[in-house]
Amino acid sequence: MADTPIEQPIKRRRRIGWLIGLGALVVLLVVGYVVAEGAARSYASGRIHDELVAAFDLEADHPMDIDLGGGSLLLQAASGTVDAVDVAIDDVALGDIAGDITLAATGIPLDTDKPADTIAATATVDEANVAKLRDYLSGVQLDSITLGDGVIDVSTTVKALFLTVPVSASIAPTAADGKLVFTPETVTVNGAEVSIDDLLSGPLAGVASGFLGAQSFCIAQYLPSAITLDDVSVTNDDLVLDFTGQNVVLGGSGLTAKGTCG
Repeated sequence: MADTPIEQPIKRRRRIGWLIGLGALVVLLVVGYVVAEGAARSYASGRIHDELVAAFDLEADHPMDIDLGGGSLLLQAASGTVDAVDVAIDDVALGDIAGDITLAATGIPLDTDKPADTIAATATVDEANVAKLRDYLSGVQLDSITLGDGVIDVSTTVKALFLTVPVSASIAPTAADGKLVFTPETVTVNGAEVSIDDLLSGPLAGVASGFLGAQSFCIAQYLPSAITLDDVSVTNDDLVLDFTGQNVVLGGSGLTAKGTCG
C-alpha cells in the first residue's frame, strides 16, 4: 500500500536526520583524528627536544625546529616506526666555539631499545667562531684568520734579524679520530710562496716549526659518543663538520655520554 501524504514527509525527515547524524559523526571522527594527530606530534616533538637538550647540554628551553614530516604520525606509530625526523638547532656550544647543528634521522622505532636506521648531523661554524680556534690552528700568535675556498687562511709576522717579515698560510682542516686536524698546505713569506720543507730547513726554521706544525682540536668531547666526525670542509662562510651515527638509540647512553678522541 502506498504511503499516505502524511507518512512521506515523515520518512523524508527521518532520512535527512540520519544523513545529518552520519555527517556529524564523520565530522567528529575527523576532528578527533586531527586532535589526536596534533597531540601525537606535540608529544613526539617534546620527547625529541628533551633528548637533544640532554645530548648537547642545552638549556631546557633552548629553541629547536623539529620537523616530523608530512605523513600521518599516528599511522606511522601504528607500524612501530616514525619515518623521518629533521631537527635544526642554532648556537650549540662546542667547547670554546658555537655552531648551528642540523640532524636527520630515518626509521626511528618507538621501542627505545632499538636503534634508528640512519642518523646524520652537520655542524656549521662561522668565521667568527673559527677565529676562536686560533690556539689550535698554529703554535704562534696569529694576526688574522679568515675562511677561503676550502681552506682557512691565517697570517702573522715573524722577526728575522732586524726585520719583521709577514708570513701567511692556507690551512686545510681534516677529520681524524674525533679531532679537527689543521695542516698548512701553502705558505707565503713576504709575498712569495715558499716550500714548507725549505722554510723548515732555513733560517726561520725555529719560528716556522711552530707556525707550520699540524695542530688539532678534539671536537668529539663536546658531542654525543654515538655520532662520529666523518668529514670537514670549508666554504667562504663556514667551517662545515659532517657526522654520522651507528646504532643510535633515542634515549640511549650514546646520546648522553660524550665522545673521546683517539
